[in-house]
Amino acid sequence: MKNKPALTFYSFLLVCIVSILSIENATAQENGIFELTNDDELSKVKVKKYKEKNRGKFYNLTQKLHTTAYISNNTLNKVYGEEEIKKITFGDSKSFGLLNDKKYDKVELITIKVDKVIDLNNNLDLTANDKLPSLKYIFVKCNFKCNKQQIKKFVKANKNSNIRIFYRTESSS
Repeated sequence: MKNKPALTFYSFLLVCIVSILSIENATAQENGIFELTNDDELSKVKVKKYKEKNRGKFYNLTQKLHTTAYISNNTLNKVYGEEEIKKITFGDSKSFGLLNDKKYDKVELITIKVDKVIDLNNNLDLTANDKLPSLKYIFVKCNFKCNKQQIKKFVKANKNSNIRIFYRTESSS
């Protein structure tokens, strides 16, 4: 009977450790995709619950087939799909001038592939661009280790806009 309290203690300890590890996994960003948020604590509290529930639409746009325009080297390379363009994928960070075209007014997602740190100097400035009224998401895929501050400098959007900015660090194979 001396081992019964020890067994209970070790069982309790195991449950505590598993719980702590589960909580950490639950609060981590999904799929290694991080979202930029405002630094203002009040806006985080108000907006966070709404955004957490609404991430499914972002995943739908990124992972399922929608009409997509592929742009690089300041040219439109290919458009896959027959309907209005919902997604634009940039193969570089030098072709943002093409966003002023009226045919992109239904675009909801812009994906940008960034290969080198120096490419982050070509900013995407959406503060004065009113040609993308349907834009909801920007997804930056870095082929190097990038951080929140670099992405904030790279993508400039109005603080009051509803555009959500996501980023991911990918290693090329």
